[in-house]
Amino acid sequence: MIAEQSTTLKATIGKEAGMGLLSNLLQSSRSRSRKQSSSRTRSVLSYIPFVRWIGPSVSFAGIAAALGMVVTGRIDLSVLDTIADGAATSDTVNEAPVQSVTLSPLGDRSIETIRLATFNIQMFGDKKSSTRVVEGVDVMGTLAQIVSQFDLVAIQEVRGGNSVPVERLVDLINTTGARYTATVSPPIGRTSQTECYAFVWDQTRVQMIRDSAYVVQDNVDRMHREPMVASFQAIAVPRDGRRPFSFTMINAHTDPDEVTSKATSNEINVLDDVFVRVRQFEYDRMGEEDCILLGDLNVDANHLQELAMIPNVFSIAGNTLTNTRHTKTYDHILIDREMTREYTGRFGVVDLQKDLGLTEAQALLVSDHMPLWAEFSAYEMPQGDSVATRPEATRTIR
Repeated sequence: MIAEQSTTLKATIGKEAGMGLLSNLLQSSRSRSRKQSSSRTRSVLSYIPFVRWIGPSVSFAGIAAALGMVVTGRIDLSVLDTIADGAATSDTVNEAPVQSVTLSPLGDRSIETIRLATFNIQMFGDKKSSTRVVEGVDVMGTLAQIVSQFDLVAIQEVRGGNSVPVERLVDLINTTGARYTATVSPPIGRTSQTECYAFVWDQTRVQMIRDSAYVVQDNVDRMHREPMVASFQAIAVPRDGRRPFSFTMINAHTDPDEVTSKATSNEINVLDDVFVRVRQFEYDRMGEEDCILLGDLNVDANHLQELAMIPNVFSIAGNTLTNTRHTKTYDHILIDREMTREYTGRFGVVDLQKDLGLTEAQALLVSDHMPLWAEFSAYEMPQGDSVATRPEATRTIR
């Protein structure tokens, strides 16, 4: 059952004259074709196209709210699908009888920390999600096994213009008795090959803050796929005057052709504007200071350019190799080391070959990227304190 309610929100990013609209920050120096309307391809959960003022807010059994505003320096909020916990889909996952990954029930996790991850699941569409075993590899079972190790995962490259692939993934994870859910963006992109972003999380460990999910509006088309944003809070019992850790995540996937030195407008140098403006917006709106930008940026740490020039902002994993072939660094988790003191200093990748016992060819059937993760305190840290130790990569998840 879908429960709806209307909500309006007026928000301003920056109070000083000349700050301008976020869309002005995303203004391109060259003309490009306009992005496809989000109404061109509709989700099975019937998302509503981008709206200016009001969008429906629904339970996790249906659509997530979309909020829009038109004031100086605003960010427009777009409608996002929310996937039901155990919701039925119109397609049935084809189960293959051989070499399936066994999903064991989740073990105990520390109540002191949460683990956040980013994962580009290559071409994660209907074909990939509807066929359990491919060439002897349980692709969907492997994806479910990986995602279920984390409390919250930002996913890129969801194909097909709807949320069905993510629904199937969540349903498979929940066969173990887990309680995962997700929110999925409308399809984004300039061409017919659009993609969706998704956040998938364990409802017993993390909750999404109501009406917090949106897609950054890019009217002047400076990015091929404008980022998706959502805010979350760890589920933890307050103690010693410490509140559960709350934070905003910016899920990004750059166009590899638009982050090169030859690109007319480098998308990395747009993301720094996005980071600063989203953080200011969330602070003005909710008092939120912790902003985490993560995703497939298609560059290594040496080429983060203006994004790395934001004071105190750094890539947690640096130049850790993140592609399945172990040759490139594409994926990052970036935080402000002064603001986000909840970072514990632990991060790593899930090596699809070493950790899961796959050959390179088998691992590439799962994805051409490895998941990158980082650990954070489940509690807000007082200013001036930090739980971070020397940042040393941890490959396996313990």
